Amino acid sequence: MHYVGLLLWIVGFAAVVAWGQTFKKKTYNIIGRRGTFYIVSAILVTVALASLGLNGVNKGLDFTGGTIIEAGIYEMTTVNEVRTAMDKFKSDEVTLSGIAIQTGTEMVDDQKPDEGKPAKFQRIILRVVDENGNQLQPAQAEQVFEHMKAELGDMKQLRTASIGPTISGELTNNAIKAVLLALGLQLVYIFFRFGNQIRYGLAADVALVHDVIIMIGFYSLAGKEIDSPFVAALLTVVGYSVMDSVVIFDRIRENINDWWDEHGDEGEAPYEEIVNDSINQTMTRSINTTLTTLVTLLAIYYFGGSTLQDFAFALLVGIVSGAYSSIFLASPILVAINSKYPIRPVQAMTWGSVDDEVVPEDYLEDETDAAPQRPVRKTKKAGPKLVEDEETNTGGRRRSRGKRS
Repeated sequence: MHYVGLLLWIVGFAAVVAWGQTFKKKTYNIIGRRGTFYIVSAILVTVALASLGLNGVNKGLDFTGGTIIEAGIYEMTTVNEVRTAMDKFKSDEVTLSGIAIQTGTEMVDDQKPDEGKPAKFQRIILRVVDENGNQLQPAQAEQVFEHMKAELGDMKQLRTASIGPTISGELTNNAIKAVLLALGLQLVYIFFRFGNQIRYGLAADVALVHDVIIMIGFYSLAGKEIDSPFVAALLTVVGYSVMDSVVIFDRIRENINDWWDEHGDEGEAPYEEIVNDSINQTMTRSINTTLTTLVTLLAIYYFGGSTLQDFAFALLVGIVSGAYSSIFLASPILVAINSKYPIRPVQAMTWGSVDDEVVPEDYLEDETDAAPQRPVRKTKKAGPKLVEDEETNTGGRRRSRGKRS
């Protein structure tokens, strides 16, 4: 069975290469059809919010406190059967607060399935608390396991873990702070990255909020528990998505500056056309990166076992959503925001000031000559451009910043 999974991984990787090549030969009118993508995003967000409203958030032990009892059993059972068995536990000191059943293909156990039965087992996960909503004592947890073993048949205790209410509260607060801090720092980074223009950061953060809602909503729709690994996946997707957006924004900045280098003040830059061209120029990179990541995550999901499956599932949803939002949402939103402002060259983040800095002509024409007494740091074309000095007779050239929007 593992060879089948490996074969699928190889086929998937080959498909990534073939799929990415198709985007080099076509041009897509992403900006012209942005209304369609707004509708798609609205539908996805509505489904996610509806799931959160109807199903709620299935918080894991990390955020609720209590005791988790995991047991493996070869006899197939259902959630209702487990709940019925737990209801027979005669104790007012123990309350069942959650049930989950996972199906696996192997279990660390000397016990083998009977001949003729499928080589599968079920992992039963019980979340129980005492009468005060706190974790159970070890003796109480052992009593619960022995009772379930008597009711459902022979099983093996895989894990017992407890977290108190104080720790769970701290974990919840820290998780919320981590997500909000990540969103805020991304906004600050993009603000400075694109010449102190907050509009780029706002467009990226709208896409990030879109991804966060979809991840949490679809996790709720799948009935999976939100725990610390999910928060780690969420933060990973935040970083992945914003860097995907930055790649496109960088190309937009370069193309805007190139247009101004060529046309100057001849007229208003065709901003929508520039943004659409930038998306198409970076689409092959974005699609290839996303599909390659998905192939790797599918391998983790398939081979990683139940411990990593939920984490891989969260990343799968987040990476797909992040790739979609960075291409089809962030850039169209940037166009909508910038439609109210004149388009000017975008200054990349630099250190120090180079305004009105005169550079000797011979230094610029022949880089092999000895450096002048005043060293000058060279910049990319996308940064401050070189223009002829028409106001002085120094015979040099002056570095000047493009106007900022």
